[in-house]
Amino acid sequence: MTTGVSPTRLCVFARAPVLGGVKRRLATELGDAVALAAHIQLTEDTLGRLAAAPGLETELWLAGEPDAQVRGWLDAWPLPLRRQAGADLGQRMANALASCHADGVHGVVVGSDCPPIDAAYVRQAAEALGEADVVLGPASDGGYGLVGTGLPRPEIFKDIPWGTDAVLQVTLERIGEAALSVRLLAPIWDVDTASDWNRYLRYRRG
Repeated sequence: MTTGVSPTRLCVFARAPVLGGVKRRLATELGDAVALAAHIQLTEDTLGRLAAAPGLETELWLAGEPDAQVRGWLDAWPLPLRRQAGADLGQRMANALASCHADGVHGVVVGSDCPPIDAAYVRQAAEALGEADVVLGPASDGGYGLVGTGLPRPEIFKDIPWGTDAVLQVTLERIGEAALSVRLLAPIWDVDTASDWNRYLRYRRG
């Protein structure tokens, strides 16, 4: 482990690849089959970038039931498989971070649809937790693709309007109300719409 950086666990959040159950905004524009294929490709790209990130313990946190596709992921990237639990995204992330803290490590959660998040970006988050209570990777759509904490901070996930462009703003308000310090990393982007998907395809070619 790098000197000066506390042990950090990376929780990669992903949904089970079920037709009609993933990338719903993308599916509205391009159909369920394209949305499913996009979800699988984005998840595999994420695992390829992050599964062996140096100095980090990485786990795959799944929403839904593992199927043959998920088992294939775990064959290619032999990570611990954990199950997401909670009534909404905030509870699921809070529970994942709490499991990290219970094991005595800092926790960082990332989504599986943020192409700019690489090992170096996650390492920046891990290093920032040495100085800040919360670290966020703000997304261009008003949300965030990464969140990390050094201690349990469930209050920052309460009453957040998930799926809207106010997620980051309200989260920062919760952090302020709790008198916590925060570090914002460089802005990133994620894939939710057809325009995002086309951007991702250009990004891969480039």
